[in-house]
Amino acid sequence: MRLVRTAVLAAAALLLASCGRAPPTDKEMTATFLAKRAAFEALREDLCKLKYDQTITRDWAQPQMPAADEKRLRARLDALGAVSVKYLRGCQFWIEMWSSGIGQESAYKKYRYGPPLYPLNQVKGPPPKDPNTYLETRVRLSSFQKKIDGDWWIEVDPWL
Repeated sequence: MRLVRTAVLAAAALLLASCGRAPPTDKEMTATFLAKRAAFEALREDLCKLKYDQTITRDWAQPQMPAADEKRLRARLDALGAVSVKYLRGCQFWIEMWSSGIGQESAYKKYRYGPPLYPLNQVKGPPPKDPNTYLETRVRLSSFQKKIDGDWWIEVDPWL
C-alpha cells in the first residue's frame, strides 16, 4: 500500500511540474535585466558583502543569516520576480527565474553574476540557437551561458 501511495504522489508531482509556464526567452530576460538593472545591482551589493555561502529559496534560507538580512534579500528577490538565489563567497551568484521538472528531468533558467567557473563550449558552424531550445532536448551538459553586460549572464541548465 505504501508503494502505491508513493507512486501516486510521484506521478502527481511530475504532472504538476510539467504544467508550469514556458521559460522566459533570452530577449525577455535581457529586457527585464535592463529595466530593473538598479534592483539587480542592489542585490549584488547586498550579496557580495556576505562572508559566507548562502542559499535562499521560496521556503528556506540557511540558518547563519540574520532574520533582518533574510527579509531584505527576500524583498529584493520578489522585486525581480526571482524564485531563489545561491551565493558563493567571492561574489559569484545565481538568481533562479524559472524551473521545470524534478531530479534528472529538471531544467533552470537564471541570471548569473561573476566570471565563469568553467570553460564554455563553443559551437562552430551556424549561429547558435536560443538556449531555450536545449531545454526541450535535455542534453547532458552543465549549462549554456549568454553574456548580458559586464559580469552579468543568462544561464540555462537543461539537465542537472
